[in-house]
Amino acid sequence: MRIKRMESKTTNIHARPKIRFMSMFSEIAPLAAFFLVHQAYGLYAGAVAAIAASSLLVAATWAFEKRLARFAIFATSIAALLTLAAIIAEEKTYIKIQPSLFSGAFAAVLLIGRLRGRAMMKAFFQAQFDLPEKVWNSLSLRWGLFFLAATLANEIAWRALSDDDWVSFRVLIMAPATGLFMMAQLPITLRGQREMKQIMAAADKPGD
Repeated sequence: MRIKRMESKTTNIHARPKIRFMSMFSEIAPLAAFFLVHQAYGLYAGAVAAIAASSLLVAATWAFEKRLARFAIFATSIAALLTLAAIIAEEKTYIKIQPSLFSGAFAAVLLIGRLRGRAMMKAFFQAQFDLPEKVWNSLSLRWGLFFLAATLANEIAWRALSDDDWVSFRVLIMAPATGLFMMAQLPITLRGQREMKQIMAAADKPGD
């Protein structure tokens, strides 16, 4: 029985996908395209370039990893609709509020989930990480608060800054801030993974 249990756990571990290589570029490439094209051709062209970069990433994910990046497809589709509305209506606000809509939606999902006793980060990332419930709860709260702060920051920025300054804010301030916050969550994530390994090792001891 113990051998079967170990085989079952080993199978589950190997079945978990690794952190995907393409996900490293899911934020960097669209932002870089947005920034560079905006510098040369303006805000509308920059937004279109960001959508094109996101679409290429979705295609590359399918080509190299044989999976559909559903959230990326959803986010790119919404961004494309808002950008199209901005171009047709000649209203740049539709482009500027996109980060607020996405980060605000994430904040709502994560924080409302925590209020209801659910760790929504687990629902999003349990296929990639084995973590204790308390760690999932902590990460859900932390990221929920971060996305809430990001929403407020963008709402203040697009109202107070010029187009050029707002783009610089998105690329030079918010993107690094997101990366630094993500790195700050690595210690609790790694500790949680070690704790889960210890729990699994204890479960495999004879006599259990």
